[in-house]
Amino acid sequence: MPTTVLIIDDHQLFNDGLSLILKESAFFQVIGQVYDSRQAVYQCQTLNPKLVLVDFNMPHLDGLGVVNALKAQGFKGKIVVISMYADAKEIAIFKQLGIDGYLPKTTPASELIKVLKKIMANERIYESLNLQKKRSIKEVSEYKLTKREIDILRALKKGITTEQVAHELNLSYYTVETHRKNINQKLNLKSKIEFYDFLRNFERED
Repeated sequence: MPTTVLIIDDHQLFNDGLSLILKESAFFQVIGQVYDSRQAVYQCQTLNPKLVLVDFNMPHLDGLGVVNALKAQGFKGKIVVISMYADAKEIAIFKQLGIDGYLPKTTPASELIKVLKKIMANERIYESLNLQKKRSIKEVSEYKLTKREIDILRALKKGITTEQVAHELNLSYYTVETHRKNINQKLNLKSKIEFYDFLRNFERED
């Protein structure tokens, strides 16, 4: 039976991308997504997931605030922090609070699934993995992306739909889809998971 998962992250693109990655795995079932951390504890109580994935840096209530609230409520599931920002001091705090794991947001999808499976098997993991290198426009130039393809990647980075991209760039829906297929071919991206892995790191500045 798949492990039920609740994702708590105010960054909609990452939250939705992570949900897609987990939904394509037979081992996990996303039963809820929270974009406002103030709703996190209520949703966790209502849905009772086996695994909670929570961002560290969020407005209103940060990741540690969410964890403390869940612990106070007696939550028994696994808790994993996924964030771009965690140094040795913060990881020590995660361990002290009994958080089951920490993963950088740049963790490749294939590694993410492997590590989460280990955590669900009662292994605690806090170490940084070999991270996927951030790709800037300069770094992807070797793939000969056109200016229009880069414009489309930038638009998709905002977390908007293909229809919205088409409207923003004054293109047809089918033209945008064709460009997306060309991008996948040039970058040798063979699945939606790989595409979202790339998109999350494309020109990332945070």
